[in-house]
Amino acid sequence: MENYNRYVYGSVAPKLPPESERHDARKQAPKAAPRLSQPSLPKVQMIFCVIFMVAVSFIILYRYSVISELSNRMGVLTKEYNTLRDENRMLKVEIEKSINLNYVKEIAETKLNMHKPYSYQLVLVDVPKSDYNVVVNQSYIEEATKNASLLGKIMDTVKAILP
Repeated sequence: MENYNRYVYGSVAPKLPPESERHDARKQAPKAAPRLSQPSLPKVQMIFCVIFMVAVSFIILYRYSVISELSNRMGVLTKEYNTLRDENRMLKVEIEKSINLNYVKEIAETKLNMHKPYSYQLVLVDVPKSDYNVVVNQSYIEEATKNASLLGKIMDTVKAILP
C-alpha cells in the first residue's frame, strides 16, 4: 500500500527501506494484467457512422440531381418562352401591317354612319401645361439628402450647438 501512496505530508522526505527490501519489493510487484486491445469505436458505432455517411452522400447526390433536372427544365421553358415571344412580335407586326386606315374609314362612314365633325361642332379646350423639366445639380441633391436624413439633422444640430 505504501508503494502506491507517494504523497508526503509535511516537508520531511520519507525514509527509504534498505536496498535489499527495495529489490524484493520490485521483484514481488504484481504484474499488470495484459491489456486487451479494444478498437477505438465499437462495431455498432462504426456501422452506424458508415450508414450515416452513405445516407448523407445519397442526400447530396439526390439534391444535385434535382437541381440539374430543374435547370434542364428551366432551359427548355426559356427556349419555349423565347419562341413564343418572337412569334408574338411577328404577329403584332403582321397585324399592324394588315390594318388599312382607309378601309377602317370606309366601314365607319358606310356601316356605322360616322363622319368627321363639322367646324361648329368642334370645341377647343385649353389645357394648362403641367409637364416641365427641372435641371438638378449635385449641390441640390446633396442638400436634399442631407436634410432628409436623421444623421444629417443630428450633425446640423451638433454644429449649431458647438462653435
